[in-house]
Amino acid sequence: MSKVKVIHIEDVKGIKREPPRTSWILISEKTVGSKNIAMGVNETYPGSMVPEHKHETEEEVMYFIAGKGKFVTREEEINLSPGTVVYNPPGQLHKIINTGDEVLRFVWIYSPQLPSHKKEK
Repeated sequence: MSKVKVIHIEDVKGIKREPPRTSWILISEKTVGSKNIAMGVNETYPGSMVPEHKHETEEEVMYFIAGKGKFVTREEEINLSPGTVVYNPPGQLHKIINTGDEVLRFVWIYSPQLPSHKKEK
């Protein structure tokens, strides 16, 4: 039987990216041995963004907990504020823009997890 594992964000080193944002990978194969899911937190700074990208096979859910922004696809722009949840299906080009004057903070979940979340074999 597997044992419950606990991670605290203060114990995880944030990954700084450009444009300016930080991501903490809290749950993944690398951190707790998960096989099907990854979860973390992203902070995108005022005036910054998560550049346009897509995930070919992964479903993604984002729960926005602070700040204001826009989730942009080729078809629409969705206003983001605390309490907003976005489901993004595989293959959908998207970007996230911080349109406010504070950090846009959100929890992200991937299933299956991204290849970068897995241990190297």
